[in-house]
Amino acid sequence: MTFILTFVFWLTGLMIASFTLIPILIILFFGIPTTRKLEKIKMLKENNGIIKRYLISITILLLIFSVTIIITFLFIKGGFIGLLVGVGMAFLFSLGKIGKNQNNINDYVEVNKRHFVVSLDEVVGVIM
Repeated sequence: MTFILTFVFWLTGLMIASFTLIPILIILFFGIPTTRKLEKIKMLKENNGIIKRYLISITILLLIFSVTIIITFLFIKGGFIGLLVGVGMAFLFSLGKIGKNQNNINDYVEVNKRHFVVSLDEVVGVIM
């Protein structure tokens, strides 16, 4: 039974990290620095609110991640180690995805295109 519990929480850790921790890291290491760079060279509208939305997203995702960790630690001790292993594995497997890559660039441009004052091609060129 302990093995099954550990396995279930290992999968839970993989999923929770993939949907919360990894997006937080992408925002911190790609989204915010890219926005600052584009603001500095005046390629974004003033008062665009991109970073504000990122901070709200980080807060919500961090809250979900933290609540999951705390609930597991307090109420399901047998699953806590599996959860941590799953989170760690998801983190290690995703290290190459948190920086500047084509997926992050495409997502950034698609989500924030209404805030650009230049063409999408110019923005992509600067980001690359």
